[in-house]
Amino acid sequence: MADTHPNSDESSSTRIEGSTHTQPSSPPLAPDTLPASTPIPFPPLHPTTTSASSKPYSSFSRSTKILIVAIGGIAGIFSPISSNIFVPAIPTLSVAFGKSESAISQAVTVYLIFQAITPSFLGSLSDSYGRRPIYICTLVVYLASNIGLALCPTGAYWLLLVLRALQSTGGSAVISIGYGCVTDVAEPRERGKYAAAFQVGAMLGPALGPFIGAVLTDGLGWRSIFWFLAIATAVVLVPLILFLPETLRSLVGDGSIPPPAINTSPIILLQQRRMKKELMEDEEKVERPPRKKYQPLSAFMILLTPEIILIFLFVSLLYLEFYSILTVYSTALKNTYKLTELQIGLCYLPSGLGTICSAQLNGRQIDYWFRKEEKRVGGDYRKKPQEFDIEYTRIRCLAPFATLFLCAVTSLGWCLQVKAPLAATLVVNFFMGLGTGTIGTATVYGQDLKPGKGGAVSASLNLVRCIFGAIGVAAIQSMYKSLGAGWTFVLLSGIVILGIPMPILVVKRGKIWRDKRNERRKMKEEEKKVGNRV
Repeated sequence: MADTHPNSDESSSTRIEGSTHTQPSSPPLAPDTLPASTPIPFPPLHPTTTSASSKPYSSFSRSTKILIVAIGGIAGIFSPISSNIFVPAIPTLSVAFGKSESAISQAVTVYLIFQAITPSFLGSLSDSYGRRPIYICTLVVYLASNIGLALCPTGAYWLLLVLRALQSTGGSAVISIGYGCVTDVAEPRERGKYAAAFQVGAMLGPALGPFIGAVLTDGLGWRSIFWFLAIATAVVLVPLILFLPETLRSLVGDGSIPPPAINTSPIILLQQRRMKKELMEDEEKVERPPRKKYQPLSAFMILLTPEIILIFLFVSLLYLEFYSILTVYSTALKNTYKLTELQIGLCYLPSGLGTICSAQLNGRQIDYWFRKEEKRVGGDYRKKPQEFDIEYTRIRCLAPFATLFLCAVTSLGWCLQVKAPLAATLVVNFFMGLGTGTIGTATVYGQDLKPGKGGAVSASLNLVRCIFGAIGVAAIQSMYKSLGAGWTFVLLSGIVILGIPMPILVVKRGKIWRDKRNERRKMKEEEKKVGNRV
């Protein structure tokens, strides 16, 4: 299946004053052979190609790809860190607002609800109108909500909940948009590597949140948490506005088509205008591909694909267990080892380190198996979709991490139950983090099946896993009080084990389901053609 995205050959056709002409192609001149009067606003691009076609998949240079992933990865930390950075301050906020701790905890629940829902609409919006403007708008909302939370009067409990909803709306969408950027610029055979780099921020957030929240609350008070998030957002937002290029392929193709002005960074826009002025050229109207229609329910419709929803459900079971343990971990540490809030925050760091290692190892694994299958069939999934076993190639990457995670979680539960030495608990906690490399696999697999919908795919996975995470958070404290850490963690692992048949079923039946859908689609198209002729 050849790549149908716009390419540099298509972008060479331009319209001037209503007439169309095609610029003759010629070999590019080396920079040192260009006339002295010709400006060079950008470094030379080094397009990458895939085995599907000799046309470049992306005209963005490697350094530009790294910039895109780095900015997105740093911005991606805001969503997960904001959900639980709030937790250590709950007792302090309870006193400040004159509410029970249970009432203040509703602010966490509100955040999780909006974290699940809003990316489904904003991710699809970025698939239609571009990554860059939606990125900026969501981060501006997130910045404003953090400033509002920092200034929130203690007599307005309702305002606390409203601002937490706005905070979640602005912060949670950056992950789905960032994954969309990765899909735009990284070809399938290298997507695991770039997705892993992007994932570092998203995976590190849950571990860093409680630690940062405990330090700030203890030293500067609860308002400092939101001032910290506001300052961090501003630090990320400035380079994002100045440097992040538009990557949406329906707007810029492989990156060689100039985006509309609203999707262009200020620096590139100034360079383009200066270049036109210096060359004394008339403004050209660029032939652009048609804009994709906004489909607000795109993320929900993706979940109707059976092979995608089954993988998302299995991965979300793992996420339910992971987030439940993060929630109850502080209580278990306090009951077992009598630690202070700051010491408890430090105990979250091993799992954070494990998640970073997990993302990098999984990224390398995803690319390794893809290239091996590519070599076996003599082409990638786009060129030889029938021969290329995309299900087995991608889903096999779940097995080692899921196995390690289940073993580590069970061990962690019994370390807490029998009051093992704290060092042993922290080591097992690291291996629990090391076993979390499953979200990236599910996202990449979904993006393989739904090309051009990178934002919507990530948003649909986010919807399922956040719903599961909210269920786990709501039930974990009661389970812990009734069963203790050991049996609680065993029960959660047992629920995940019951879901193992789901990825196995996808490996066995995924291609069959997809072929049947394609046949039905072709039959409908033929019937429509016959009806039109009649």
